[in-house]
Amino acid sequence: MRERYCRVCGGWHALDQWPHNCLPERSPARSDLPAPHFVSDSIDIQSMHDGQHYTSKAKLRSAYRAAGVVEIGNEKPQPIAKPTTDRKAIRNELRRVHAEYNA
Repeated sequence: MRERYCRVCGGWHALDQWPHNCLPERSPARSDLPAPHFVSDSIDIQSMHDGQHYTSKAKLRSAYRAAGVVEIGNEKPQPIAKPTTDRKAIRNELRRVHAEYNA
């Protein structure tokens, strides 16, 4: 029989016979059904460019694009370029140091 420590009461219970009073309380506001996370298009904002109020992010961004304004803060991160190794320069430096040490 497998048992697990209960954080609610501090005792040990069999996994297939867990007491109901030790189960975590369910919030009535949460559902067991999974729901996807989505980003809404609605927003209530005053544009810093033209001073108009917008209720849609898409309309705000299209107004920015039409005016040639660049919106910052929403860029996708650029991949970091891996520096190239100059093996010939490393080899020459090692030879120079080795020759200097032996001299």
